[in-house]
Order: sequence, then C-alpha cells, then structure tokens
Amino acid sequence: MKQHMLVGRSSHFRSILSPFAMRKLQIKCALLAMLVCIALPSLIAAADEADSTAVGTLSVEGLVRDIACPLQNKKSTSSSYSKECITMCLKSGSPLGILTSDGSVYVPVTASMPDMGQNALKPFVGEHVKATGKVFLRNGTHAIEISEIHQLSDDTPNK
Repeated sequence: MKQHMLVGRSSHFRSILSPFAMRKLQIKCALLAMLVCIALPSLIAAADEADSTAVGTLSVEGLVRDIACPLQNKKSTSSSYSKECITMCLKSGSPLGILTSDGSVYVPVTASMPDMGQNALKPFVGEHVKATGKVFLRNGTHAIEISEIHQLSDDTPNK
C-alpha cells in the first residue's frame, strides 16, 4: 500500500512540475536555435577559409631581385647586391621576389591562374620597394598578392 502511495505522489508531483519543465525545455530549445543561427554563418565562413594559407594583409619592404642568388648565397642580402647581376638573372628566366632585410623572400602571386605575379615586380628590378597585399605563409615559404607597390628612396648603395 505504501508503495502505491509513493508512486501516486510521484505522478502527482510530475503533473504539477510538468508545465515548469516544459517551459524550461522550450527556453533551452529556443536558446539552442539562436546559437545555431548565430554560429552557422561563422562556421561556413571559416570553412571557406580553411584551405587558405593567408595570414592577412601586410606591407613588405625589401629589394626586388631574382630569388635564386639569396637562396644559394648567404652573402646576397637586401643591402649587398649587384643590380647588373639581378637584371641578367631576370633575362635568363629567374623568378623574382622581394628580399627583406631579415632575409625573408616574398614571392609575388595573383588570384588568377596562370599566375602573373612576376609582372608586378618587373618595373622595380634592383630597387627597394614597399608592397602591400594579402600575405600567405606555407611551410616556410612567403608569398604576397600585391595590391599596391611603390619604390622607396634608396639609401642603400649598390655593391
């Protein structure tokens, strides 16, 4: 008999708490729906950029030159170079890049394929420039999608 009373009381309490429990469940569902609506666009945008190696829009200052010499020769820096040698390498087909004072080389790229990034640097061969654009970094290789470039005043004598 006592067992029947406990069960009876238990169902009585459930019927009293039921409207409160339902309201709590409705609030939880509404909060979850709002969270999904807010988070979903952010997750979609993040998924679009997941394969990108872009690190942001930055400005890079350095010497426009062929990339072979500074990669093979530690003495080749942004302040120690031969403009004549750079020009000869370019004429022979060496790719161009921007060599910074810390020794980093930024390869020019474009959003289109085939890539035409080299064309942005050709007018500045052997000159110091400031290039601004979307910078990419992958496995130690730097690239820049140049949106703006201009020559800097050259205080560094050619050697």
